[in-house]
Amino acid sequence: MTTIKTDPSNNINILLYHQIGDRPQTYTNLDCFCNSTTFHLQMEFLYNSEYKVISLYQALDLIFNKKVIDDKYVVLTFDDGCEKFYSITYPILEKFGFPSMIYPVAGYLGKQAEWGGKKLPHLKILSKSMLCELNKLGVEVGAHTMDHVRLTQINRKESFYQLNECKDVLEQLLGKEIISFSYPHGDFNQETIDILKETGFLNALTCMSNYAQEAKSVYEIPRKYITYFDDIDGFRIKLN
Repeated sequence: MTTIKTDPSNNINILLYHQIGDRPQTYTNLDCFCNSTTFHLQMEFLYNSEYKVISLYQALDLIFNKKVIDDKYVVLTFDDGCEKFYSITYPILEKFGFPSMIYPVAGYLGKQAEWGGKKLPHLKILSKSMLCELNKLGVEVGAHTMDHVRLTQINRKESFYQLNECKDVLEQLLGKEIISFSYPHGDFNQETIDILKETGFLNALTCMSNYAQEAKSVYEIPRKYITYFDDIDGFRIKLN
């Protein structure tokens, strides 16, 4: 795959967020948290900058179909499906007119998160009604397994269930095809990719930090992790 950049500085950055909130709790994983004020400043920076915020599917079209990157682009993605996306994150995105992609854990819709044998009292997942409303408002939805499992640490039968079932649950709820996937913990291997293809997913996002056009395949798309520690200066550096 050869993607042409019309200017050497042109790139596509897919950003990975998790929770956006007012303040982290003592037990919050700060790598998966961004302060809402900081997030607003980051979105304000993008709005006033030379970067263009586009949808995931627009980005993939540029990389894999048109194979031309003619500007500086940013894609906003959000893993897990934190309930606060509805009350905090989406209103900020709407203010700036930015598209977004969320990857909710389908087995925990409307529930408190609990995976890896650990309860996460600070993380509640979007309810079915919230997710349906966000979808109607134009937020794109992808899949993130049923239970937020590490797919390389379970057998093929269980992997198939996690991928096929989360796709089916979301498709039945939203009445649309779900074709995008995000690997929990960024954990995948060739067998995972094979099962994604078998279950009908057409692309998948990783946690590997790089420009999106450096993807080895449509199932190995890089993203840049945004954390609690990324102030506006750090944010700008990650885009370069």
